[in-house]
Amino acid sequence: LDTAMALALTGMFTARLGASTTTKISASKLKRLLGFFMLGVAPLVPAKAYIMEAKKNDTKKHDTERNRMERLLPASIIGLGSGFLAGLFGVGGGAIVVPALTLSTDMTHHQALGTSLAAMTLPAIVGTVTHYGKGNVSMRAAPMLAMGSFFGAFVGGRFVGLNMDEQSLRYGFSGLMVVLGTKTLLKI
Repeated sequence: LDTAMALALTGMFTARLGASTTTKISASKLKRLLGFFMLGVAPLVPAKAYIMEAKKNDTKKHDTERNRMERLLPASIIGLGSGFLAGLFGVGGGAIVVPALTLSTDMTHHQALGTSLAAMTLPAIVGTVTHYGKGNVSMRAAPMLAMGSFFGAFVGGRFVGLNMDEQSLRYGFSGLMVVLGTKTLLKI
């Protein structure tokens, strides 16, 4: 819970900045940046196993519990970056926080997903309010999208995600990022 709070609180500060930045960048450039971002993130989550193996070989194993600062500092830094990118691109938990948590902490993919969902609600609200104030929210589409997302998140989390093994989740995430990134770049 403390990791999710650190992510949420720091993400709220930078979400407004990211949302305000979108008004300074053209729509086609934003799409291009988002496409490249998704393609760049795609290999990170599956790479965790290889990175962790290399770390294990390079450092001595210690069984002492990490102190609170060692846990919260990476989460706060991730929150700052994810808040900004959530405001800028409208992405956050799935594309930013989950890969960052799985790579920078000892969380499993399941734990990173749950923590991300808990943490990104407040930064998403801040980004949404900022975009709404700038006229960037379609009130015709937003309520139905929100209802569909709520239902999809419930069904996906309850019946699919929790019943999948870690490796399938990692590679599924990676494949989704490649497909979405490629599709975004091809639509420019």
